[in-house]
Amino acid sequence: MDAPPVLTPERIDAMLSIMAEVCLGSVVEAGQRQKAAPDDEAFERSGRALNQACRNLLQTIALKQRFDREETAKAREAYAAAEADRKAAERDRHARIEFKRKRVRSHLENLVWDEYDADDADAFCHEVDQRLSDLVYEDDFLDTPLEDLITRLADDIGLNDEPEPETELLSAEAVPEPEVSDAEPQKPSPPCGVGSGGVSSEPEGSHPHPRPLPARGRGEPDPPPEPYIPPWERLRPGQRMPGGSGW
Repeated sequence: MDAPPVLTPERIDAMLSIMAEVCLGSVVEAGQRQKAAPDDEAFERSGRALNQACRNLLQTIALKQRFDREETAKAREAYAAAEADRKAAERDRHARIEFKRKRVRSHLENLVWDEYDADDADAFCHEVDQRLSDLVYEDDFLDTPLEDLITRLADDIGLNDEPEPETELLSAEAVPEPEVSDAEPQKPSPPCGVGSGGVSSEPEGSHPHPRPLPARGRGEPDPPPEPYIPPWERLRPGQRMPGGSGW
């Protein structure tokens, strides 16, 4: 046995429309019979049938209007519920966007204030705010990872650009290379007074200084000079200066 058709709102609306058309046909037929009644009894019977058909038509119309009101109320409630869900989802999305926007701005703000002076940092922060105001309206803003957003904004405002050097370094081609001679390198000459064996080649006692100074850090220091005494003060009692007047 086939299942009966489901009374969907569309089917109920169609059934009420058919009922109204049937009742209208009964009203029309009863009215025609009343006009054609041969006697009073037939006219009265036709009148009762007309009244019954009119009541049925009015009830069908009332049912149709009630059904329409109920469907309108259901549609209004469904719309209100959908609108409430939409607004809740919009508020949630706005809160997540604002939270993500603040995280991106805070990271870039800390970066520029650590790397630049006050004027440049203010300019960078202002540009970050403007670009973030445009990015939040993109559909993939929430789906884009936080690190990618930070890198993208840093590239857009020029934070990742390497500063140009103030002085250009000479290239390897500009620096002259030392000339290499094919001749055999000469050995350095030994220090003065030192032979190949490491011993002085001068004979003993031929030092140019009468009193050679000891090497620094070795031997004893020179004694202080003795005070000068005139020759006549060095004479003993009874001695005289030779070849003079006795003084």
